[in-house]
Amino acid sequence: MPKPIGILFVASEADPFIKTGAIGDLAGNLPKILKSLGHDIRVMLPGYGSISNRRFQLHNLLRMKDIEVPIAASFEHAHVKSSYLCSDNHKVLVYFLSNDRYFERDGLYFHPETKKYFPDNDERFIFFCRGVLETLKRLHWQPNIIHCNDWQAGLIPAYLKTIYKNDPYFKNVRTVFTVYNLSPHASFPKSSLDKSGLPFDHFRNNGNGQDADRLNFMKMGLSFADVITTFGSRADKGIWKEPCDDIEKILHKRKSAIVSMKSENGSGHSQIAQKLIDIYRDLSKNNG
Repeated sequence: MPKPIGILFVASEADPFIKTGAIGDLAGNLPKILKSLGHDIRVMLPGYGSISNRRFQLHNLLRMKDIEVPIAASFEHAHVKSSYLCSDNHKVLVYFLSNDRYFERDGLYFHPETKKYFPDNDERFIFFCRGVLETLKRLHWQPNIIHCNDWQAGLIPAYLKTIYKNDPYFKNVRTVFTVYNLSPHASFPKSSLDKSGLPFDHFRNNGNGQDADRLNFMKMGLSFADVITTFGSRADKGIWKEPCDDIEKILHKRKSAIVSMKSENGSGHSQIAQKLIDIYRDLSKNNG
């Protein structure tokens, strides 16, 4: 019998805790299917204040307090709560990476009344991406795969290939990055790159085109993930057509690492889960 795969599924939302679209739908369903197939999967989400502690029976993890997360030349502190995604016969452990400054507010990405995106979304998701890695070290649980969903988790593959490259804790960890749409809200000014701690010269010299002086979460995920999976039609088209912008150039350059989750007949959650298992298994074999 094949060995179970350890998977951390990282997303910015997941049904039923909080959901605005496709990310929440898939992050709330795929982990339950993967768990039912015998894999050691856990989920990590931002600890939004709008998620009801009582309704979802969130518990503070006492040993997961005051986790230092570097932001610019200082630190923010994370604390972690937990709950479960429940199906008929299985429970998937869910971690909520919390920080009052970044997540104790109404709205996930923008203000619910003004519809304007939060001006500190760069810091919020720099904190989340790097906080995921620092939390894993405190948990003492080493997954084989970190599956990063959309731009909000896009810096994780970049961190693993740069700042954490020589950290023995992550030596055998591989990444999957799933693209849902090519969001224009994933790009931030150079000051955001400074906040991230990522090596600016490395990215400037790595062919980042007209966006070279900015921090683009989407481009980081596309450039540094071991495998890319796509759900959005524009992302799929960008792989094959003549590239006309920086994102499409990266998709075109990395097309051998891209797997489309779409099919002519449509793909249900079970088919998507099986495709992902094949991807995870190949990455684990290549790593071994």
